Amino acid sequence: MIARIVWVLGIFLCFLLGWFVYIIIPSQVLDPSPEGEETPPPNFGLVEVGQQVYGANGCSGCHTQIIRPANMGSDIARGWGNRRTFPVDYYHETNPFLGIVRIGPDLSNIGKRKKDSSWFYILLYEPNQIFPGTIMPPYKYLFRKVRAEGKRNPEALPPELDRTLPNGMQIMPSPEAVALVAYLLSLDRSYPTQPKKQ
Repeated sequence: MIARIVWVLGIFLCFLLGWFVYIIIPSQVLDPSPEGEETPPPNFGLVEVGQQVYGANGCSGCHTQIIRPANMGSDIARGWGNRRTFPVDYYHETNPFLGIVRIGPDLSNIGKRKKDSSWFYILLYEPNQIFPGTIMPPYKYLFRKVRAEGKRNPEALPPELDRTLPNGMQIMPSPEAVALVAYLLSLDRSYPTQPKKQ
């Protein structure tokens, strides 16, 4: 009877030791809670909805959101970021879209590189207008053709994007496109990662 108790106690202690070594210690060492100025801004509202649209449209299948260190690639030299990506950059994200294939450019800091929402709308509607010969598919279903009431809406896309557009019609981004662009504009991981020394 005592041998069985010792056996069960030994198994329990092995499990406890493994849990401590593989769960507790790494979570304390590798993923500390951010403090001070190293706290990334949280996503909320339209940006949070845009992150869901980004995931639903499979954008992470072609784009990464991780800047590699200088010794592992040319991401920093290309101007995709001013520093490598750290785990704290994803602190507020439930499902970060790191991506594994980089067919298109990295988007970690696209909101810092491009600040014009109309550039993103044109890219989503007709990517060849921005990058001739690109293999990025158009996301025209994120836009609506609506009748112009009076003068042209300033949010409407340029009419030359669609030669078949009837007179008096304009191309407007849907709420999903607006949210997606808000999310892309929010992607700026250039904030400090260490608190300032006082």
